[in-house]
Amino acid sequence: MNQGNRKQWHEIMKEFQLEQLMRILDKFYFLIHENYSIKDITIGLRAYPYVSFKNHQLNMTVEISGADLGCEGQQYRVCITKRKFFSFKVLSVTTLMEKSGQANDIISISEYANYIQQHLMPVIRGERWI
Repeated sequence: MNQGNRKQWHEIMKEFQLEQLMRILDKFYFLIHENYSIKDITIGLRAYPYVSFKNHQLNMTVEISGADLGCEGQQYRVCITKRKFFSFKVLSVTTLMEKSGQANDIISISEYANYIQQHLMPVIRGERWI
């Protein structure tokens, strides 16, 4: 790949990553209303960005982890984690959706956000754990 093509490829990837990031922030904005703040955003070597939201009062985090382009399987993995002194609980939203039959071949960011809003708000609010 020559210098011109490489630069063009980097611009295309940057636009793609920013578009994906904005989509995540848009679809998961409901977490802001649940006292979550953006803890971390990573754009870089992976094609799809990583975003985590944290509720400091509940010590819970919602993580949206992006995959590389061309990887088999999901573009994203979404999980909810809760930390207590010496324990660490992880709830894979991706696995829940796949087990419940509510997942297509590729789960979109919108589908993840809708699933959480329809089925997991008590978990998000710290009212119960699955």
